[in-house]
Amino acid sequence: MGKSAVLSFATKQQIQVKGLTFRSQDVQPGYIFFALKGANVDGNAFIEEAVKRGAALVVSAQQPVALPAVPFYLSHDIDKDMADCAYEFYGCPSDSLCMYGITGTKGKTSIAYLLESILQTAQHNVGVFGTVNYRANGQVICPAPNTTPAALTLFKLLAQMKQSGCKDVVMEVSSHALELQRVRNIWYNTAIFTNLQRDHLDFHKTFENYFQAKVKLFENVADPHNPKPNRALIVNADDPYGQRLISSFKDRVKIVTFGLHTPADFPATHIQEFLTHTAFEVNGVPLQINLLGKHNVYNALAACAAAYTNGVTWEDIARGLAALPGVPGRMERIDEGQDFFAYVDFAYTNESLQRAFDTIRPFKQGKVFLVFGCGGQRDRTKRPLMGHTACEEADYVFLTNDNPRCEDPKQIFADILAGMQGQTNYTVQPDRAQAIEAALAKAQKNDIVIVAGKGHEDYQLIGTEKRHFSDQETVRAFLRRKHV
Repeated sequence: MGKSAVLSFATKQQIQVKGLTFRSQDVQPGYIFFALKGANVDGNAFIEEAVKRGAALVVSAQQPVALPAVPFYLSHDIDKDMADCAYEFYGCPSDSLCMYGITGTKGKTSIAYLLESILQTAQHNVGVFGTVNYRANGQVICPAPNTTPAALTLFKLLAQMKQSGCKDVVMEVSSHALELQRVRNIWYNTAIFTNLQRDHLDFHKTFENYFQAKVKLFENVADPHNPKPNRALIVNADDPYGQRLISSFKDRVKIVTFGLHTPADFPATHIQEFLTHTAFEVNGVPLQINLLGKHNVYNALAACAAAYTNGVTWEDIARGLAALPGVPGRMERIDEGQDFFAYVDFAYTNESLQRAFDTIRPFKQGKVFLVFGCGGQRDRTKRPLMGHTACEEADYVFLTNDNPRCEDPKQIFADILAGMQGQTNYTVQPDRAQAIEAALAKAQKNDIVIVAGKGHEDYQLIGTEKRHFSDQETVRAFLRRKHV
């Protein structure tokens, strides 16, 4: 973790740096402006605006057509330079924090909420970076634009968390963040591996690339230069990629395992599932969570293992797990007094959709209605798989839009419908609100309605427009009207 090349350059130019940003509209006098080249927008187009607002230094990976009227730094690795600059500018905040990193395809958000609840019960001040929002000491700082924020935002918020008294920080670490060096310069005490399933192949191209991006987090903890105390990897022993991690790191760093089927340090036994909660035991300790399904037993095991490894007592672990009422958009039950069950779930992959069906299957008394779609400009290979699973598992399916972005919804539907060939138990209803209402209208006593794909999100991305839309609000509004 060397000195930032960008800040060194600024010092040579006798620039007193006042702030860092990659958004031209946020520039203030004395700021460094990082002109990032994105998929749709080139930051170099906003250099002139940034300079007018007072930028003292412009950093870009591309030479602009005309040099700005302020010092310019041509970066050969702008992701690295942003992370180094932010780490140093904000006073290396992560160095003195106990850092928990959670990675894997599914379960990160639920583990973060469960671990946060345990640590709070143990009287720890906790900061959280997650898919739903960023929090400090139980208070929401802001909604989450990304699961793991860009380095400039990340280190700024870490400094705020430290200043507000946080000692522990729980962070969902996405494969994108690891690949794009957003978490560069952070040493982790504990890294948690959940599982690995098909996802983000639009970005990583191959499944092995996806896995290797995840491995970076565990390399961090195992690195002999990591100065953090009590370093450990918390690994799902039931997952084949978890076994790969165990084999790769068992001689380098402490490994703590959890699982349901493979011998593990934290095994779950005597599992009892209900439509309202789940009970189980770990090494003779009875535990209960207000979450549904065996996949949430895995999530609870991961949180237990991470907390216990860092000195939290079983009493606090049990109380912390039971204290969490639920996780936004994760099989979240919507109850307005109706005589059937309605759930909103973040299932947006074939595996997570199958998991939702597996969770409710033991309790099925009536029919199951599913509302789902697939996001635009994302991995197309999962679409027919999800279509097939939907028609096989649900009694009736309402296929609808889910953040089509700038992709033609007709193409998205065509990809999904390729997996529904020969099936007749579905309707295509592009309007998501109408699809949700149609499913709820068909539900009778003891039926189950699952609205899948968006979970906690309260928006729809249609073209370049971000419109307010919440599955939960839509479900509640319909149910309330129905019972008036």
